Amino acid sequence: MAAKSFTEKLDAEALAFFNSVCEKKFSEQAVHFLNAYWPEIGSQAEFIFTVAWETIKYADMHFKGIQLVFKYEEGNELDLNIGLYFYEQLCKFLEQPKNKQWTEDQWKISQPEMLTAIRRKQELREKVDVNFDGKVSFLEYLLHQYQEFANPADFCVRAMNHGEEHPEIRKARLALEEVNKRIREYEAEKARLEAEAAGTGVKALRAKNMLAQLDSSPLAEELNKALITAEAAVRIATRKFGGVKGGGGGDGAASGPNDGAVWWMNRDLEEKKKRYGRK
Repeated sequence: MAAKSFTEKLDAEALAFFNSVCEKKFSEQAVHFLNAYWPEIGSQAEFIFTVAWETIKYADMHFKGIQLVFKYEEGNELDLNIGLYFYEQLCKFLEQPKNKQWTEDQWKISQPEMLTAIRRKQELREKVDVNFDGKVSFLEYLLHQYQEFANPADFCVRAMNHGEEHPEIRKARLALEEVNKRIREYEAEKARLEAEAAGTGVKALRAKNMLAQLDSSPLAEELNKALITAEAAVRIATRKFGGVKGGGGGDGAASGPNDGAVWWMNRDLEEKKKRYGRK
């Protein structure tokens, strides 16, 4: 008999909550999941952030026909066919020799099972798509991938018990979203100037000159200001909710309801500073 979805274990309130989380951006779904399962799965946070999250965003961009990252608005779900593409890309990523560190034993529970396209599509439809909406959310992927520790009903109990997002967490998250906005503005201007600089004549020369000065432009200043504000907000949240800055978990130790959020925001900030912070 075909495996059934876990939906039958969710009452109306839990299913409504589950759907509300699936409507959030991929990254926010990941944070909800990590908050709920930090003791068991916190050790896999880096894989989820660096490999799975990047891959599902890439699949979403592919489906939407977006090639430039700064034009992409983070999505929340994939059609089943694109969900299949997501798994294919995840498996291809892990097969590449340059990514062999992600196939080491410490990431074993994060490795997707190798399946044929037909079996994968069947699994997506019958097991991964918890709410039978014909879509695959990041939360559904995470629950299925880490089913040794997680399932939708248990997730809803844990996450609903955590209550609303704390104001300090929200403040830090919104500060990081402001950084994203400034990054898109900066990258859009950079792409425009690079296109003009590739031409000839006075216009191209002017664009080349402006490109050379872009890192000291008002756009760069606003981006740096947003980074400083976000760093302060994340530091306050980290101080308030504990020292999970470097990641961890996986050992069953006691944890708080915001451990995943604090880790994710610190990791996101680290990546943003690496790419756009003042050298």
